[in-house]
Amino acid sequence: MMHDLLSLWDWVQSNTLAFSLLAIVVMLLAGFLTSLICKYFLLGIVRRFILHSHKKHDPLDKDMRVARRLAHIVPVITVYFLSRIIQGLPPGLLDAIRTICGVLFIINCTMLINELLDITNSAHMRKHGEKAHSIKGYLQIGKIIVSSVATILVIATLSNKSPVIIISSLGAVAAVLMLVFQHTLTSLVANIQVSSSNVLKVGDWVEMPQGNISGEVIDIALHTVTIRNWDNTLSRVPTKNFIIETYTNWQPMFSSGGRRIKRSFFIDQSSITFANNLLLARLKTVSPLKFAALSDYLQQKMDTLSDEQLIEHGITNLGLYRKYLLEYLKGRDDIRNDMYLVVRQLSPTAEGLPIEVYCFTSKVFWADYEETQSEIFEYMYATTRYFALGVYQKPSGIDMNTMMHRKPRPLSSGAADG
Repeated sequence: MMHDLLSLWDWVQSNTLAFSLLAIVVMLLAGFLTSLICKYFLLGIVRRFILHSHKKHDPLDKDMRVARRLAHIVPVITVYFLSRIIQGLPPGLLDAIRTICGVLFIINCTMLINELLDITNSAHMRKHGEKAHSIKGYLQIGKIIVSSVATILVIATLSNKSPVIIISSLGAVAAVLMLVFQHTLTSLVANIQVSSSNVLKVGDWVEMPQGNISGEVIDIALHTVTIRNWDNTLSRVPTKNFIIETYTNWQPMFSSGGRRIKRSFFIDQSSITFANNLLLARLKTVSPLKFAALSDYLQQKMDTLSDEQLIEHGITNLGLYRKYLLEYLKGRDDIRNDMYLVVRQLSPTAEGLPIEVYCFTSKVFWADYEETQSEIFEYMYATTRYFALGVYQKPSGIDMNTMMHRKPRPLSSGAADG
C-alpha cells in the first residue's frame, strides 16, 4: 500500500499538469479552511480587542462587517504564501497565482478601509447626535482617494509595472480625467466650503425658493444634499447649489429662541380722529383694555388736558391704539421683551393705513408660532372698535348688491323747492 502511494506521488511529481492541479486544490482547500476559521474565531477577537463591543450576532453590525472583510483577506494571504512554499510549480502558473492574489488583496483591503470609513461616520453620528457637523463628505473624498490608489495598484499588478510608471502615464489623460470628473471636483470644493463654514448641518430647516424646496436636511453627501420637505417628499440638491444659489437656513432662529412676527393690517383712514376726554373716559371703563401703564396714561391726560389741548398735543385715537397694542404685546408671556418690539405705521396705500406689528415670540415651532400670531391679530381686530377705528376691507359682492338695492332717501321740502 505504501509502495503504491509512493509510486503515485512520484508520478504526480513527474507529471507537471497533475502536480499543478493538486497544488491548486491544496491551496484552495487551505484558503477555504482559513476562511472558516476566521469567520468563526476572528469575530470574537475583533469584538473584544479591536472594537470593544459585546453585542449579539447581527450581520449589519460594524464588528460583523469588519470581521467579514478580514476573513476575505486572510485566505488570500494563505494562498500566496503556499504558492511560495510549494516547489516545482510552473513559472507561468506561479505568476498567475501571485497576480490574482495581489489583485484580490488590494480589492479586499480597499473594501475594508471603506467599511472602516463608514463605521467612523456612524460612530460620529452616534456620539454627537443627528444634528452633528456632517463628516460624510470628507469620508467620501477619502473613499475616492483610496479607490483611485487601489485602481492604480491593480493596474500595476496586472501589467507587472511599477505604480510610479502608471502614475506618470496618467499625465497624458489628465485633461480627459478633469472633464470626466468635473462635477466631482466641483462638488468636492462645494462640500469643503459648506462643511468648513458650518452654515449647513443635518437637521437644519432650509428653504430654497428657486426649487420650491422647504424642509429638513437629512443627509449631506459629497455630491448632493438630501432634504425632506414638509409635505414628506424628498429633494436632492447638488451641493454646489448651496454655494451659487440663495437659500435661507432657519435653524439659527430656533437656536436664538425667538421667531419673528412681522405682519400688518389696514386701518380705514377716515376713522382716524383726534382724541377727546369722552373717548379717554370710555377707554378707562372697558374691562379688556385695563392695562396699568395705559390706564395711568389716560388718567394723566384726562386730568391735565382739555379737548382743545388734546388736539394741540396731537393725541389721536390711532396713537392711543398703537400705545395700547405695544403694552398688550409687552404683557404677553410668549413675546420676547429683550428683542425688537415695535408697533409702527407704514406708508399709506389705497387700501388704508398699514399698521405693522414687529416682534419676536418664544414659540419657535410652526404650530405654536401660528397659534400665537393668530391670537394676537384676532385680539387686535376685536379691539379696534373701542378706539373708534375701522379696519379696512374691500367691498364684496354682497356689499355692492346691498348698495344697489338700497332705497333712496326722500328729499326734504326745502331741497325740493330749491
